[in-house]
Amino acid sequence: MSSRFAALPTRGILVAVAALVVGGAILVTRAGESSIGEVHTATATRANLKQTITAPGAMTTAGDVRLAFKVPGRLAQVYVSVGQRVASGQALAKLDSSDLEIAQAQAQAAVQAAQARYDQVAAGASPEDIGLARQAVDNADRALVETQRTSQNDVATAQQTLTRMRAGYGAARTTFTSLAQSVPNDVAALQSIVASAKQQTAPTASEIASTTRQTADVVGARNAVLQADSSLATAMSVATGQLKSSLDDYTAARDVLVSVVLKFDGAIAAGSDPSGLASDYQLAQVSYASAATRLGGALDALSAPLVLAQTGLSPAQSALNNAQTQTYPDLDRSRADLLGLQNTLTAALQSSAALKAKLGQAASSLQAVSDAVTGSYSAALQSASAAQERSTSSVVTAQNALGSAQASLARTSAAPRAFDVAAAYAAVLGAQAAADLTRANVDGATLRAPSAAVVAQINNRIGEQLTPTGSFVVLENVGAFVLHVTVSEGAVTMLDFGEPATVTLDALGKATLLTGRVTAIDPGATIQLGVPVYGADVTLEAPDARVRAGMSGSASVVVASRADALVIPSAAVRIVGGRRVVQLLKDGRPVETDVTVGIAGEGMTEIASGLKEGDQVVVPEPRTLLVR
Repeated sequence: MSSRFAALPTRGILVAVAALVVGGAILVTRAGESSIGEVHTATATRANLKQTITAPGAMTTAGDVRLAFKVPGRLAQVYVSVGQRVASGQALAKLDSSDLEIAQAQAQAAVQAAQARYDQVAAGASPEDIGLARQAVDNADRALVETQRTSQNDVATAQQTLTRMRAGYGAARTTFTSLAQSVPNDVAALQSIVASAKQQTAPTASEIASTTRQTADVVGARNAVLQADSSLATAMSVATGQLKSSLDDYTAARDVLVSVVLKFDGAIAAGSDPSGLASDYQLAQVSYASAATRLGGALDALSAPLVLAQTGLSPAQSALNNAQTQTYPDLDRSRADLLGLQNTLTAALQSSAALKAKLGQAASSLQAVSDAVTGSYSAALQSASAAQERSTSSVVTAQNALGSAQASLARTSAAPRAFDVAAAYAAVLGAQAAADLTRANVDGATLRAPSAAVVAQINNRIGEQLTPTGSFVVLENVGAFVLHVTVSEGAVTMLDFGEPATVTLDALGKATLLTGRVTAIDPGATIQLGVPVYGADVTLEAPDARVRAGMSGSASVVVASRADALVIPSAAVRIVGGRRVVQLLKDGRPVETDVTVGIAGEGMTEIASGLKEGDQVVVPEPRTLLVR
């Protein structure tokens, strides 16, 4: 429906209003004025309202699983191939288990022999009493074995962490010290190269000026050399001023930092706690980083006039090597000097670049030193000590419990001697433990899939010798798919973990709706085209068999809903001076009225206060402004 408006005050603006049907059109007047025309209106009504976030994304799998055999051996059979789907528990490959099966048979025979011996020794004792005592020994023995295994693993893990920390720290310290100590010599060499270049320019300019053929090319070449001489004078000023001052600061800061590191090494060697040096080191490290930055800036300041000089010499070379000037034999030495000067400048620039790279390498190696000195080494040392203390205490407690159980069994068995019964039963336990180990080894010779997956990678061939530390096969987990989406900073505040979502994939069409839940929300933003966005993961609850990693789609999450809400078109709500207002029709006239809004969705906005059901509000139409 089109709308007709009365003539607006003439201010050079022509307003054209497009048609928009929202609820109806009425004739509106203002007090003391004639009709101002028809406007479109909408009625405040009750409706169910949902606020939905829809975000695009791409489908990924839940992750990869790397598997290796639990026992070492020669690879005998591979049952799967890359790209094949496998089920949970499906056999993937098998080692040659002939030796393991022989060991299992021998261990089982040893169990039977130990059991027969035990039955013979215990024949004279009460079956009920012996059974109870034996159960106590059995429980105590298992507890001791488990305690020993757990304690050994804890101690080994803590020691390995400490060993890696020591090795990493030592290598990083050596690298940093070597690089940092060589910087002054490199700077001195660079200063020498710059001085050499400066010494070459004046004689070269004089040689060019001495030729009798002072053509325009020759005069231009001499002027270029003189300009390069001026640039090199600037470079010399930087080399003897800013660069030297920066090097002195760098050397002093480096020496302070190295002295703190040496104190840290001394504390480690003496077995004392080095954590007290952390604050001293941090101060020294900050000072060193600042000095290294200033030295890098001085190198940049030196490189600038060197580049200018090198660039300025190129026209001089061209002028002395054109078709005419090449015929002047008295310029041969000048041409050679120019080439040598260019080589010297190239060497200076390369030396400066290498120095900056060395400063960067020193900073990288210093990171591992910083981690160790500021706490990680002390933490690893304390963890290793605590693990050893816990291990000793736990094993002693378990050993005492086993000894008590064995003593109880001895007292219970009056005839034959309790000692003989306990010894025979301990032999049975030992034989059974050995048999269990051989059976586990046989089972471990067959590698099985822990869950439904797709074989992504097989790293070994039949006949190769494998160890448990390697990675034989990589499985891509297809038991769960995740749609990774991006949302705006306004939308991310409305998302929450566990919220249900509806997922559609472009490849499956809009008619195929998948269900899922929000399982992850990025804690920080990623800047895209200057706009902060956040990532979120929606995990499918029952993925379609056609779903593949890399498919694009979108997820819709209902973040809020209102039943029987009072709603009006969102276009009717405006913001004036920070207030939300609507044009409420009263007696045929629009009256600006403050409102409080709730949620918004599907082109409608909830009105929490300010209107009542049945009220009519003006809905502005889209307008095009033409400025004359």
